[in-house]
Amino acid sequence: MNSNGLDLGVCFMYFAAKEIIKKKKANRHARKNDYLLKRNVNGRFASDFDRMVKTPTVFFENFHMSVSNFEELFTLVMPRLVQNRTSRSDAIPLQAKLALTLEYLACGSLQRPVASCYHISEQDVGVIIPQVCDAICVALSGDIEAWDVKAMKTRAQEFQGLCQFPNCIGAIGSKYVAIKAPPNCGSAFYNSKGFHSIILVAICDASCRFTFIDVGAYGSEGDMKAFSKSWIGRELLEGNMEFPEDTTLGGVRTPYFLVADDAFPLHKRIMKPYVSRNLTKEERIFNYRLSRARRCIENALGILSARWAAVQPTILCHPDRAQKMISAACVLHNYCMRTNRANYELVCEPVISVESTDSDTNRGRPREYPKFVRNNIKNYVNSDMGSVQWQDDYAGI
Repeated sequence: MNSNGLDLGVCFMYFAAKEIIKKKKANRHARKNDYLLKRNVNGRFASDFDRMVKTPTVFFENFHMSVSNFEELFTLVMPRLVQNRTSRSDAIPLQAKLALTLEYLACGSLQRPVASCYHISEQDVGVIIPQVCDAICVALSGDIEAWDVKAMKTRAQEFQGLCQFPNCIGAIGSKYVAIKAPPNCGSAFYNSKGFHSIILVAICDASCRFTFIDVGAYGSEGDMKAFSKSWIGRELLEGNMEFPEDTTLGGVRTPYFLVADDAFPLHKRIMKPYVSRNLTKEERIFNYRLSRARRCIENALGILSARWAAVQPTILCHPDRAQKMISAACVLHNYCMRTNRANYELVCEPVISVESTDSDTNRGRPREYPKFVRNNIKNYVNSDMGSVQWQDDYAGI
């Protein structure tokens, strides 16, 4: 056989193989489209949603909100779910997008099973979830209250009434949300607990509703650094934040403040427990009274994790997308606490800490005025005017 015949034979085999591969791809694509095109018949939204609406308990178990709350939320987010006409997700109803996202956040499962249930491609689900999370955060932004003097005074009154702790305008805490380490990230997201994470720093009121959230700090940065990099942390620590005028406790002018645990430093605007192995009776009572206020943030984060399970396991997506999901879960928490608290709220009773043995040496020595403020509050809660009748029993006196 001459060289021309050999070349023609090779060319024929090449194009034949290419045609076979093309047909296989076409068949796979056709099968995939057949499955996805059945979403309006067999998909979870088409086949189950209306039945769940008629069974309120089942609806709540899947979406962690009532039917009326879902409908109200859909009305709020619908204008913000702008459909991209060039996207394959055009044909997906907006209500189905919201249902899919809420169920994903509530159940905390992988993205693929949710996509299969709704007969939507995993690629489209990867676009829908962050889009809906952004819309939720914008639509419910009003559920995160402003930080002004009037709001601070209202929160302080609530803490006094519900927790019997004076001058407290919020409880601050944090949660390390596990994520899959991004490529080439080194140890930036690796925290002291031994896993990759981003940090949620949150402040809540006495009703366990978030009044401030900051999501996205590297897990390696720690609680205090994450707080200090947030806008409210910078303003508070630098003394640029406007607070209500100091009140008088036991004849001494006392500022308004946040309550925190040992992860945060003692500051004029941040009160934390006494740290010692040999606490006096008065110090133990102060720690108990402060912990009653601080447990509000422990309750809030506990309810958040229980109701929106997507923030519990390792989030298998890019940190930017994880940040959107966590932010959406926080504003949904506030929305549900406001609209349907009786069914949404869980009973959370974290251990109230009376003793604390961590050392302050690695956080710097507290200045004298914050110590003075804490001692004055200690004296007040141990006085006849500021004490409660059960504090000795609960403080282990």
